[in-house]
Parts: sequence; C-alpha cells; structure tokens
Amino acid sequence: MTVSVTGLTKRFSDHTALDGVGLDVRPAEFLALLGPSGSGKTTLLRIIGGLDFPDAGTVTFAGENVAGRPARDRRVGFVFQNYALFRHMRVADNIAFGLTVKPRRERPDARTIAARVDELLALVQLPGLGRRYPAQLSGGQRQRVALARALAVDPSVLLLDEPFGALDAKVRNDLRRWLRGVHETMGLTSIFVTHDQDEALDLADRVAVMNAGRIEQVDTPDAVYNRPATAFVADFIGNACRFDARLAGGGVDVAGVRLSNSGPACADGPGVAFVRPHEFAILPAGAPGLAATVRRVAHTGSRAGVECVLADGRIVDVSAPLDVAAGMGDAVTLVPTTVRAYPA
Repeated sequence: MTVSVTGLTKRFSDHTALDGVGLDVRPAEFLALLGPSGSGKTTLLRIIGGLDFPDAGTVTFAGENVAGRPARDRRVGFVFQNYALFRHMRVADNIAFGLTVKPRRERPDARTIAARVDELLALVQLPGLGRRYPAQLSGGQRQRVALARALAVDPSVLLLDEPFGALDAKVRNDLRRWLRGVHETMGLTSIFVTHDQDEALDLADRVAVMNAGRIEQVDTPDAVYNRPATAFVADFIGNACRFDARLAGGGVDVAGVRLSNSGPACADGPGVAFVRPHEFAILPAGAPGLAATVRRVAHTGSRAGVECVLADGRIVDVSAPLDVAAGMGDAVTLVPTTVRAYPA
C-alpha cells in the first residue's frame, strides 16, 4: 500500500504543528519519523491514521484520497507507547476486539475469530497466553499483544507511535529485531514515530527527519547518518559538536585547521561545522587545533569515552581508541578528522 501526503498543514491555536508536509511511503516499506519533541511527527502519524484531520493538504492510500475518512474506514492498525489494552479483558479478547466490533455483515463468526487470535498469538510468540489478563504480562509481552490486536483487523497500513518508549533497554532491543521480522513476514506498509536515533537507524528502510513541522530529509539510514542534507540533520544525528567555521575553496577552516568538507557543496563564507565524537583525534597540547583539558576518561566497550573541556567552557565528548594516551587533567589538542559544514 502506497501512502502519500501532500501539503499537510495543521495548526493548534498559534502553534503550527505541520507546515506544508509532503511525504511518499512505498509499498511494504518500514519508514521512521524521527525528530525532537514538538517536531510534528506524532501529529503527522495521527493524520495519516485518521485520528486527526489537517487544516489543508491531502492523504492518499494507493492513490485514493482518504483525508476526510475516520480511522475505522482506513484499514489502519495502531500501536501506542502505553499499549492501550483493556485491563478488564483477557489477552484473547483484547486481540479479538477489532473483529468483534465490526458491523454484523462484516463480522467473522466466533470460530474464525478464535482461530485468528490463536494465529496471532503464535505470530507474536505468546502461544497459550490468551486467557491471561494484561496485568499478568510483562511490558514486552503487553506490547506484543498490542501489536497482535492491531494486526487482527488485517490492516493495509501499520502505524506505531513510540512503541518501545515505555520499555527498558534490553527488552527494547529484543523487540526491535522481532518487530522488523514481523514487518517482513506480513509485508505491511509500516510507519513508526521515534525520537531514538539508534532505533530509527536500526529498524527503518528510510528515515524522515522532522523539525518544526517540516521534513528536513528523507533517505536511507546510511545517507541520513553519513550525508546529512541540512545543518539541522547534521546537528541532530550522531551527537555532533557544533563549531563556527569558514567555508572557502570547497574546504572548511575549523579552529585553525584546514579540512575538506564532507558536507554538501557550499559557497564561500561563514558557516557552521559538525564533528561527531569519533571524528576527533587527540594530540599533545600545543598542536594546531582546539585546546582542551581532559575531565574524565571512561574505558567501556571497544572505545574510550573522553570528556574534554574547551577553553570557552564547552564540553566535547570524544570517542577514542582504548589505548588513548590521555588522563584526567591532561592538557590536549582536539583535531577534527571529518567535518560536515553548512552555510551559517
């Protein structure tokens, strides 16, 4: 199912939540809406699903305009962060709910519904738990039940709003892989909202990065991470540190160091440059670059986390090899090895 939005605008009082948004989601694609709080990603998801309506613009499913249709008429499945399960209903009844409330002429018989529930319990790896209540399940299990309920109505589009936000890191990571497998098995067009960069880059076929009601970039996770199209994307993705810079002759000057620009081609003039933690070299004090003092070194995982304080008081996080020759209190020089620069 192709999902397309064109010129979507939505205002709440004096706040513009969506500002002329356009987006095409491909059939069977897993697309992430990524951005900070207030960027408009949940509003966009709700309008696609028919839970809210735009002030202007269109929403089409497979080329058909559905902007005026309520959610029940769009064959959309929803999964929310808080599960939204009925606590007084058993798991099986929660999953079957969307089928049991269908108009009589469309409602499957009881035997068909029971078989569908059993099929979905197996799909979400919860066989035999249909008679339990939500309170008797873990958070991860409840989220699987919520997904099974969304799938019960055989949706054309699956919408997920921060589906793992209420779960701990270990469960969240496990469910990411599982959800990707379910998506591929079902062949659905899936759109999910997240503010977690790792989640978006790990799960999605493409990522739409949103900011202030607009989409800054839509591309593959690799392109969004390695080739940010705008200064906002470069700043938002990858925990980058921002510096004033000078753009000249296709290169960039940062802290007295001349480097090639890994960002888009820019005209000469003042600019802003972004350097990620693993894109710094730590050299002895006195070398050309950024004078800094090491405040903390943490040897965890395969890299060392080195927290440095610049002369202006800013803190810069550097990811360095484990054998980094720097200790707490040492004066060092930070030299960017890769820079993405944009016009100021």
